[in-house]
Amino acid sequence: MIDFRYHLVSLVSVFLALAVGIVLGAGPLKEPIGESLQSQVDALRSDRDTLRTNLDAAKGNIDKQNEFVTAAAPELIDGILKDREVSIIAGPEADPEQVEEVSNRVKEADGTIAGDVSFVPNTLTVDNSSSFLKQLRTIVPGLPKDDSTAVRAALVIALTGEASMLEDEADREAATKKSSKLYDAFVDADRLRTDTDHKTTSLFIVVDDENSTLAEETKPSPQATDDKATRTLVTDFVTTLTSEADSVVVAGDAGSAQNGLVNVLRTEKSRASTVDGLGLGAGPVITVRALAAGESGTHGHYGFADDAEGILPAKTDEKKTDESKKEEPQ
Repeated sequence: MIDFRYHLVSLVSVFLALAVGIVLGAGPLKEPIGESLQSQVDALRSDRDTLRTNLDAAKGNIDKQNEFVTAAAPELIDGILKDREVSIIAGPEADPEQVEEVSNRVKEADGTIAGDVSFVPNTLTVDNSSSFLKQLRTIVPGLPKDDSTAVRAALVIALTGEASMLEDEADREAATKKSSKLYDAFVDADRLRTDTDHKTTSLFIVVDDENSTLAEETKPSPQATDDKATRTLVTDFVTTLTSEADSVVVAGDAGSAQNGLVNVLRTEKSRASTVDGLGLGAGPVITVRALAAGESGTHGHYGFADDAEGILPAKTDEKKTDESKKEEPQ
């Protein structure tokens, strides 16, 4: 059994240790400790100042580049979408002003807005969708057996009028004739929102932003084993869309480039072009240039983020593009 003397010895030891620490701290170790701490504080302050200077310089460069691209817009995009029809797809939380700015730039480039649709959170999901899937398969019996793939394929056919993802040639021919009915099925089921009539196109701009659920990671539905996470559904949709369309550009703001759909597609090396500057005046200009470049076969990632390949693609030679289309094998 521990007696009182043991406690007394322990207390004395503690006080002795404290006394030694105080003496050393106030004496021989005072200067080294103080100098070390001061040196660390000075280093942190220096790093902070350097980072602030670099940030201000980077922001200044972006501002200047943005001002230049915006000011040069008439020359940069004039006529590059002449006689082209473009569909704009907005994410569930996409900024309406950004969508409108993109639309205006398409028109300034002499393009026409053929379709303007908005996704909703359940546009591509298969949870609680048995009746909807049955309707899609009634319209196009040849849709893939996998439910997620079937919904994605049906939407791409509705938007592009192309169905090369279907295995059977007869199914492909039948599906292209039913694109309007597929489109109406998505609208009637409130899986697409639009104020425009149905019209298939081969040029697409998908508008995302930092709050968009297009890039939100969700768990597959336990009720539907074929359901996938939202992020996978959307990236698979973009991949399928690029295989049927001549050019697809996914555009978003800085937030989308950090953790949104633009970031996901760049990470996955998607064939779709991406633009990260929609929060700036230059963003819609860059988007239009990227769309035209994609039609001529040049795909890339543009804007002001660190992982962008450049601010904007080189101007497309419209005459060359038209000639190349004429020379395509039939």
